[in-house]
Amino acid sequence: MLRSNFKWTSSNKLMAFFILVSVVLSYLSAKDGGDFDVYIEAAYKLYHGMNPYLPPYAKDGMGYSYSPFFIILLIPFTGNYFITEFMWCLLSCFLLYRSFKLFYQYLISEGLTPKEYKIWAWILLVLSYQFASNNLGMVQMTIFLLWAILESLKLTKNGQEVLGGLLLGAIINIKIMPVVMLGYLFYRGYLKSFFIAIATAILLLFSPTIFWGFDYNLMLLTDWWKIINPTNAEHLMETGIGTHSMVAFLPVFLTETVGELPYDRNIFDLDLDTAIRITHIAILGLIAVSLLYFRSWPFTKEKDDIKSIWEISYFMLLIPLIIPHQQKYAFLLVIPMVAYVLFFFIKTYSAKHTLVHKSVLVIFGVSMIVFSPIHGSDIIGWNAFKWSQHYRLITIVTLLLIPISLYCSPKRLRKLIQSIS
Repeated sequence: MLRSNFKWTSSNKLMAFFILVSVVLSYLSAKDGGDFDVYIEAAYKLYHGMNPYLPPYAKDGMGYSYSPFFIILLIPFTGNYFITEFMWCLLSCFLLYRSFKLFYQYLISEGLTPKEYKIWAWILLVLSYQFASNNLGMVQMTIFLLWAILESLKLTKNGQEVLGGLLLGAIINIKIMPVVMLGYLFYRGYLKSFFIAIATAILLLFSPTIFWGFDYNLMLLTDWWKIINPTNAEHLMETGIGTHSMVAFLPVFLTETVGELPYDRNIFDLDLDTAIRITHIAILGLIAVSLLYFRSWPFTKEKDDIKSIWEISYFMLLIPLIIPHQQKYAFLLVIPMVAYVLFFFIKTYSAKHTLVHKSVLVIFGVSMIVFSPIHGSDIIGWNAFKWSQHYRLITIVTLLLIPISLYCSPKRLRKLIQSIS
């Protein structure tokens, strides 16, 4: 009689729990419907000879703002919205797990003990939950982008620059946000991946020509550009509740605006044009801050995995800050930096610390309340959550992570670890 060698270890139980939760959340999200309805509707419209970028829109007036190439990928899945969204949510759960594994591979050189790993993983789960669940609940794309960025850079750093460039170029074509990662590839000298990513993104822009002809595809690209053009008025300043990023954050504190809540936000009374110019300068400043993470000459490949993920996490953090019209779910891309800082403080917990170190730890801990489930409208109430959105607390905490993460540099990490030894 054969006996199974399978044992219900704590790891297996946790994985089974994760799979069960993934199935339940995916079912509930697909049943309620989400933003993926908009993408499938666009594919349906294009397949039936309608322009997907023009009204009428089936879901709350929401228009399609992704590439024509992505529509073609979705056309085979327009038959049943529920099944498509259920499978997408399941895939998103798997890609979230894969993203976690990809991230942790960078930390193995200074690995956590089993006890430290459990503490790190559980706290990270808590701090990422509201963004991950928001992505699943709205059937969004950010988990896919998170995975694709980490996977493409891992391929590139492992010497598979062609595959890495192809993957990054594909996701840049689908949703322009990951274009920020080209800056990392260029500065670190991964020029093959850099140019392949650009070429792939451009080629995929014109790939629908095969199906619809050059003129019709050009018309689609023109209509798409009208929507995503960064010089559009709605992308220069955003005053409503629900949007984040620098263009939603800085102008409302620099000039008087009318928000959805009757509370003043402006600290200064600058004119609108000046506020917008200062915002653009601030965005350029955030890009320039990346030099503080590189700390080396251009075109020098970084061999230290921990320093690499520190740099990569900053570029991912930049995406929801400098790209206009970002919703709460986009800040899932900030979680890699949260994971790194959390790793830093857990790994150096036993070291003797200065007052500065303790102060940074306290600031990080308090600020993470905004990233925790406590900040959800179900816990703090809808009015308090609207107040938080009105004053852009998510953006403020993301900006605060920059000086915190600079303090938590890999150099200081190793110095403190050495002092423990």
